[in-house]
Amino acid sequence: MPKSRFRPSASRAAALTLAAVTALPLGLVCAPTASADSIPATAAPSAQVSCRPQTELYGAATDGPLKYYAHADPANGSFNWPVINKQIGGGGWQAPRLTLGGAGGWFYSINSEGNLFRYRYDPAANSGEHDRGEKIDDGWGAFIAPARRNRVTVDDRGNIFAVFDDGSLRFYQYDQKTGAVLPGRGRIIDPVGWGEYDLIVAAGDGLIFARKGGDLYRYRFDVDRQQWLDVKVPAWAVGWQNLREIRSAGGGTLYALHQDGTLFWYRWDQNAGAWVDTSRRKSGWGFQVFQGIAMRTDACHAPAQPEPAPVTPRPRIPAAVRQGKDQLIQQFYVDERGWLIQGTQREINDIGTVVYTVVPGAQNMIDQPVVTEQADGTPMAFVLGKDGHIYMTKRQPGATWSPLTDLGGNFAAAPTVLRNSKGMVAVHAFGRDGKLWYLNQRAANSEDFIPWRTQDAYSPVAAGYERATFAGASQATVVDGESDRPFVLGIDKQGRLGVNRADDQRNGWWVWGVSDVTGLTGTPVAARGADGRMMAFARNKDGEIWVANESARSSGGKTLNGFFGDGAVIPGVKTDGSPVVVVNKDKTLGVVVRDDKGYVRYAAQRPDGSFGGWSLVWSGKAATDPSIVQLGDGRWGVFFLDTEGVERMYWLSAANGSTALAAPGARTKRSIEPESRFTGGPTAKQGAGRPTANTATK
Repeated sequence: MPKSRFRPSASRAAALTLAAVTALPLGLVCAPTASADSIPATAAPSAQVSCRPQTELYGAATDGPLKYYAHADPANGSFNWPVINKQIGGGGWQAPRLTLGGAGGWFYSINSEGNLFRYRYDPAANSGEHDRGEKIDDGWGAFIAPARRNRVTVDDRGNIFAVFDDGSLRFYQYDQKTGAVLPGRGRIIDPVGWGEYDLIVAAGDGLIFARKGGDLYRYRFDVDRQQWLDVKVPAWAVGWQNLREIRSAGGGTLYALHQDGTLFWYRWDQNAGAWVDTSRRKSGWGFQVFQGIAMRTDACHAPAQPEPAPVTPRPRIPAAVRQGKDQLIQQFYVDERGWLIQGTQREINDIGTVVYTVVPGAQNMIDQPVVTEQADGTPMAFVLGKDGHIYMTKRQPGATWSPLTDLGGNFAAAPTVLRNSKGMVAVHAFGRDGKLWYLNQRAANSEDFIPWRTQDAYSPVAAGYERATFAGASQATVVDGESDRPFVLGIDKQGRLGVNRADDQRNGWWVWGVSDVTGLTGTPVAARGADGRMMAFARNKDGEIWVANESARSSGGKTLNGFFGDGAVIPGVKTDGSPVVVVNKDKTLGVVVRDDKGYVRYAAQRPDGSFGGWSLVWSGKAATDPSIVQLGDGRWGVFFLDTEGVERMYWLSAANGSTALAAPGARTKRSIEPESRFTGGPTAKQGAGRPTANTATK
C-alpha cells in the first residue's frame, strides 16, 4: 500500500485543463454515443434536491498522483469548478489501485494486495485525517481487476455494495467513527442476477443503477427496512456502453465519464419518478488523463420521506403455542408492556410446569408471535414490532434465546412463517402498502435472510382479479404438499378473501382468486378437510364466522382457484376477533373463537361438512383471543388468558364422539362442568416464575 501523505501541490500546472471558462450553456448536449439513444420523453416536473455548496471529486492520475476538484453545482450539473487539479496525494494511486468516494469526507482505496484503506480530506483545512491511510478490511483484491472495477460502489451513508462472480450482490457496513467492520460483513442481499451487469453505482436513498451493455436499470433498496422497493426497472435505454465510469454525489445525481474524457451530469428525481433533464448536461471535459475518478457520495440528498406512524397494537394479543421436536410445549406471548415472553414446560405430561424467560431486547412488540423450527430442529420465533419491522429470535444452547435480529419490513400485522421443502424458513407478510412481501432464509439453518421483496408481475387473469390490494392480515397454508409454493390468504381493501400463490421459484406472486363475498375482516385462516379440499374461515361484517370451500372458476379463458360463491355462516356466535382452525384426528375441522361477550367457543364439523352449534370451552371469560396447540399425536388444546391474567389450557375431551381426544394427564383434575367437551385449567401455579400477567384489553 503506498504510504501517500496529503501534500497540497504548490504547482498550478494542470494535467487536466478545464480552461478559464466563465460560462457554458446549461443545455449543451454531448451524447455518449453517435447513434440516436432511447431516452426518457419528459423531464421530472419537480426537481427538489438538497445539496452542499460543492462536492469533491478525486482523480487518480495515470502517473500516480491524486488530484482534487470541487464542483460547485451538483444539484444542476452546470460547468462550475472553483478548484481544479489540486494535488493532495503523492504517487501510487494509479492502476491497479482502485479509489472510491464515500460519505462524510471519507474516501476508500483498494491496494494491489486487496486491502481496503480509508482516507479523509478536509478541503477547508487543506489537510487529511489518517493521511497515510487506515486499513479497515482485507479480501477486496478481486475488484482491482479491469473487468470488476465498476462492480463495487459506496452509497451516501458509506455502505458498500459489491457484485461477485456468482451473480450475488453483497452489502458491507463500516463504523463511520472507528472504521471497524460491522456485523454481517459481506451479507448477500440479492443472491442471483447481478452477474449480467458490468457496472453499478449507488446514487443515494437506496437508489442503485446497474448497466448491462448500453442499457441502464434502476433498483431501490431500503437499508433500514431491508426491502427491495424497485427491482430491475428500465431506467434509460442504450448509450451507456461508452462510459468508462459512473459516480454519484447522492440525491439521484450521476456523473458519467465518457471514453473521450467528457463528464456528463444526470439526476433522477425519486419523488417525481423521472429524470430531471433528458438532454444530458455536459459538466466538464479533459478527464481522460485520469485512470479513475471518485466522488463524495453524500453531497446531495433527496427530500426525506416521512417516517410511517407507529403500528397500533393488536387488541387481546393471542399467544403462540406449539409442540417442538422434543415433545415439549412452547409458548410465546407479548405481555402488557410489549415484552416478548417465552415459556417451556419442564414435564412432557404436565403443562403446569412451565419455565419462563424474557427474550433479550424484545420490547415494543405489538402482535401475536409466530413460532417454527428450522431444518435442524432449532426453534425460532418471529414477532412484529411497533416500528413495523419483523424481529426473530432463536433458541441457543442452554435453552436461552438469542437477542432479537431485526429483519426489517413495514408491516401492520404479524407475518406467516413456514419451512419449504429445501429446509429454508420463509416469512410472508402483507405490507402497509397493500402488497405481499416475502423473505427466505439464505440456506437451511443459515443465520442470514435474503431481504424482503415483492413482485407486481401477476399472471394474466380475468378483470377484477388481477390486483388485490391487501389490508395487512395474512395466513399461509401449503397447497398439495408443495411447501415451495405456499398460498397466502389475505383480506383486501374491499373486504374480499384474496389468495396469492408463489411460482415454483418464489420469484413472483399472482392473485389466485378473490372471493365474491365482501365485507370480510380480521385474519383469515384455512386448513385441508377430510375431503381433501381447502376450507377458509373469516369474520364477516356482522361479526359471524364465514366459511367457504376451495373451488375453481373459468373466466376469460383462465381457470381461477379460490373461495368462490356465497359460502356459509356458522350461526349463533358473533365475535370481534379472528377465528382459529384445528384439524381433528379424523381429519374433520373445528373452529375456535372468543365471542363478543368474552367467552371462548368451539364449533365442530359434521360428517356432511357443515358445522354444528357452538359449545363453551370454559365457563369464565378470556382476556385474549384464543390460540391452538396441535400435537403430533392428533390431540389439540385451546390456550388463552383469563381476565385475571391467568394462563389457561383446555383439551378436547372424549365427550366429542368421533373426534374424542384425551387430555394430557396432569391437568384433568381441574376440569370444569361435566357437560363441557373440554378439560383443563391453569397452566401454572401462582408464583411459578411467570414474568408478568398479560393484562391485554378485556
